[in-house]
Amino acid sequence: RTVFGDAAAGVIISHSDEEGIGEFVFGTDGSGYKNLIVPNGGLRHRYAPKAPEQQVPGTDSVRTDNHLYMNGPEIFNFTIDVVPGTVNDVLQKNRLSIDEIDYFVFHQANKFIINYLRKKMKIPENKFFIDLKETGNTVSSSIPIGLKKLQDSGAVGKGSKVLICGFGVGYSWAATILKF
Repeated sequence: RTVFGDAAAGVIISHSDEEGIGEFVFGTDGSGYKNLIVPNGGLRHRYAPKAPEQQVPGTDSVRTDNHLYMNGPEIFNFTIDVVPGTVNDVLQKNRLSIDEIDYFVFHQANKFIINYLRKKMKIPENKFFIDLKETGNTVSSSIPIGLKKLQDSGAVGKGSKVLICGFGVGYSWAATILKF
């Protein structure tokens, strides 16, 4: 089972009279920074080769402050609280309804969270991109990878409207509509 993947994506944006990028919704809330973080390795706290090990509760695993820390329940609560409102806001800002969107591509955090969001927002399963089996959570690359897979499969093309929504570290979130 793949949890995290390693990927990179590049996007070229150019002017077009037919295609376009809609209005955006952005947000940040720094109060959640401790819930998804690698404490060491930046300018504030340098990487520490001999960082003390800590037992991960309920497991045989150990971690140090050089490793990623995630408070899963807090991240889940943040996601289900913020993402539905973000999607509604971006739809309103672009004067669209869920029914007018051809596909939804969310950050591929994990299957449980994005399926929960899809059901909560009543987005039809056949209009919702989920593809974690092969790549896992590739962080900021997950949306561009999803868009490319949908284009390659023919699921989206000329005239399609795709709502993209990213969320995660910090806390931070953003959404827009792409018109192909």
